[in-house]
Amino acid sequence: MTHHSHQVLALIEDPDFTVLDDYFHRFNPFKILQVDNYEIRHSNVLGWLMDPAGNHNLGPYFAKKIITKVFMNPANTDDEDKLSNYDVLEISSHPYHDLTVYKELQTFNRKRIDLLAVSHLHKIVLLIENKYWSGESEGQLEEYIEYARSVYGGYKIIPVFLTLQDEEPTHEDYLMLGYSDVLAILQQLLEIRKDYMNAHIHSFISYYTDILEDQLVENEKLNATGMDLYRNHKEAVDLLHSLRHGSSETKDLLLSTYRRHQETINFIKNVGDSILKEAFLTFARKQKWPEHLYTAHFRVPHFLERTWFDHYEESDLRKRWWMNRGLIAWYERAGDRLKLRVEVGPLEHELRLRLLRGLAARGFDIKEQAYEESSQYTRIYMDAEVPESWEDVSELARVMERLYQKEAFQSLLRLTNEAVIRGEEGIQSRVVDGTPIEQAFRQLVETQDISHYQTHHRLPNFVESEWTRFPAGYEPMERYWLGYPLIAWFRLKNSTLRLIIEVGPLPSRERNHFLSVLEEEGVPVRTLAYEEGRRYTRIFSRAVPVENIEDAEELRQVMVQLMDSAEYRDMRNRIRRAIGSL
Repeated sequence: MTHHSHQVLALIEDPDFTVLDDYFHRFNPFKILQVDNYEIRHSNVLGWLMDPAGNHNLGPYFAKKIITKVFMNPANTDDEDKLSNYDVLEISSHPYHDLTVYKELQTFNRKRIDLLAVSHLHKIVLLIENKYWSGESEGQLEEYIEYARSVYGGYKIIPVFLTLQDEEPTHEDYLMLGYSDVLAILQQLLEIRKDYMNAHIHSFISYYTDILEDQLVENEKLNATGMDLYRNHKEAVDLLHSLRHGSSETKDLLLSTYRRHQETINFIKNVGDSILKEAFLTFARKQKWPEHLYTAHFRVPHFLERTWFDHYEESDLRKRWWMNRGLIAWYERAGDRLKLRVEVGPLEHELRLRLLRGLAARGFDIKEQAYEESSQYTRIYMDAEVPESWEDVSELARVMERLYQKEAFQSLLRLTNEAVIRGEEGIQSRVVDGTPIEQAFRQLVETQDISHYQTHHRLPNFVESEWTRFPAGYEPMERYWLGYPLIAWFRLKNSTLRLIIEVGPLPSRERNHFLSVLEEEGVPVRTLAYEEGRRYTRIFSRAVPVENIEDAEELRQVMVQLMDSAEYRDMRNRIRRAIGSL
C-alpha cells in the first residue's frame, strides 16, 4: 500500500468523516437534480411561492411576508431615506390575492428581470433582482426600474436586491433583502402550517429550506468536525482536493474517490484551510488577545473588546448570538473588499436602550427604529479596504491590522466602551458643547455664508441662499427640514463624513418639472424620482474619510473640504440655473 493510499484510507474510514459524508449525501431532490446552485432555479421556486394562485394553496402568504421582510430589513431601516417614499404599513396590509408573477421578464433591451410581481388592484409592482452567488451587470438595475415605470405608469414600484450574503446594490433606490429573510419566512411557514399543509408541499418546501440552510446557517458542530478532520488528515484532504479539476476520462482511483466524496472533501478543505481564518489568527496573535475574546471562523472571524466581554453576560441576551455578548466585531469578504463591521445585538430591551442611548449621546448615528422593542440588531460601524492579494495570508493580516488600528475604529472602541459601562452618564461636556459634529458645524457656520441652518446633534443641515428663491407654488407639501424645497446636510457614519443634497416633498407637478429642469442642467436624476407619490430624491452625495470621529476640528475641516470641492460648487451652479428657469 502506497503512502498516499494509506492516508486517504485513514481519512475516509475516520468515523467523523462518515458523519460529514452522510450529512452531505442526505436525500434532497434539489441536490440530486443538481439545481441547488443555479440562480434561475431559485427564482422559479420563489416565483411559485409568491404566486397566490399557485398549487401550494398558501395564497398570498409568502408574497406578503416578503414585502414585510423588505420593509423590516435593518439595511433598509438604517437608512431613513430608503423607506421614506413608501407607506410601509399600507403596502404591507394589502391582501395581494390578485398578484401576477412574471419570471425572466424581458425588457425593451432584451435583458431579463428575475421576478416581477404586479398587483393591478393596489397598483404595486415588486421588482426582484436575484443574485445567488452572482454579481451585478453594469446598468441593469436602473434599466429594470425604467422598464417597470414605463410599463406600469402610476404604480408604486418596490425594487428589491436579493442576495445570499447581504451584498449592497450599486443603485440607491433598491431595497436589500437576504436569502436569510427567505429562509426565516419558510421556517416559520413550515412550523405554523404543518398541520394544515399538503404533505407533498410541506416536503418540497422542507427540502428547499434545507438547501438554504447549507448556505446560510453556520453549523458549529459540523465546522468543528471539519476542522478536526483537516488537522488530522491534512495531506490526504489536500491531495484529494487538488484533483477537483481532473479530467472526467481519468480512471485514477484517487480521482474517483474524490468524486465520490466531493462535497465532503470540499467542505473539509474550506473550513480547515481558510485563508481568512489563517490571516485572522496571525492578526489576533499579534494583538496578543486571549483566546476567549475571538473566534477564528473560516468565513466571518470575529472578536470582542474585553469591556464587552466583562460587562455583558449570556443571560443579558434575548437569544443566542455570536460569542453571547451585547456587541460583536467581525471581518468578512465582500467582493474584492475586506470589511470590518461592528453590531449591537439582541440584548434585553432595557439594556439595549441604555447602550444605544449612550452611543447616540456620544455622536453615533443611531436611527429611531433601533430603539423599538422589535429591533434586535443595529450596525454601528463599517469600514473596508481592498487587499493587494486574496491569496497572501500576510497581506490579509496586514489589512486587518490597518482597519483595526485606524483612528476612526479606535475612537469607536473608546466610545462604545464608555457607553457600555456608563450609558448616558459622564457626558456633561456633550450637553454643554454638543456632539463633535455639532461643534464642527457650529464653527463652520461662523465662517461660511450660511444664514439658514439647524445645528442638529446628528444631521446638521442648511440651505444655500439661492435655494430660498423658488417661485410661488413651490412650497413643500408637509413639514420639511427648514421649510424650503431643497436641503443639504452632513452625516457622520462609520469613518466618513458625507454631504447630501435632497429635493423634498413638492406638489407632484412642480416637483417633476423641477427635476426635469435639473436634468436639463446636467444633474443626474434617477428614474423612480418621477414616480407618482415620491417625496424625496437625493441629487448629490459625496463623502470624505475622517481619521478621528471625536475631533471637532478635523470634522470642520472636512466640512469645508466638501463645500469647497469642485463637485459641490458645480452642483450649486446647476441648481441655481435650474431654479432661475422655473
